[in-house]
Amino acid sequence: RPDHVLAQLRLATVLMAVNDLPGAKLALDEAQRMDPESSEVHSYRGEMHFAQQEFSEAKSEFDKAIECEAGNPTPYVNAALAVMNTPGVGGLPPDVPEAIRLLEKSIQIDPQFQPAYVHLGQLKLSMATDLKSAQSVVDLYDKGLSYCRSAEELKDICSMRLLTVAQTEAAKNLKMETLNMQ
Repeated sequence: RPDHVLAQLRLATVLMAVNDLPGAKLALDEAQRMDPESSEVHSYRGEMHFAQQEFSEAKSEFDKAIECEAGNPTPYVNAALAVMNTPGVGGLPPDVPEAIRLLEKSIQIDPQFQPAYVHLGQLKLSMATDLKSAQSVVDLYDKGLSYCRSAEELKDICSMRLLTVAQTEAAKNLKMETLNMQ
């Protein structure tokens, strides 16, 4: 039914896939007209901005999605990814603490939300200054493993955990105190 929000969102997805961004925007505008408080509409609009590397605009839409449906973990993860792709003011690094906060909030909302564990683990590992903090990433993945809902989720988190353990063990065997190779 073309007069249904979900139909407009699916149309926007198809149009984005074939790079018809003006058409996708029109479909999203129509969906928003039908349901101005739809978290999904803001999420889709955020994904469109993200695909165009308009990360500040994407973050703004994901924030609106969170306002509309604070109990949905997905916009928190998407907002964190937008934050990590937005350079800080004056060329400074992205706002890592904000991205971590958003990912942790996503896990708080839904402890079974596997993408939050994967992204949080990757982010924390990239920020690890010592082997103990790297080990805390392994612990995070262990927690995520206990909540996996499918074989695919289990495989994803196991893979990330295995890579983290391998990095940590290699650093220990090389008598390194950090994962930093410099």
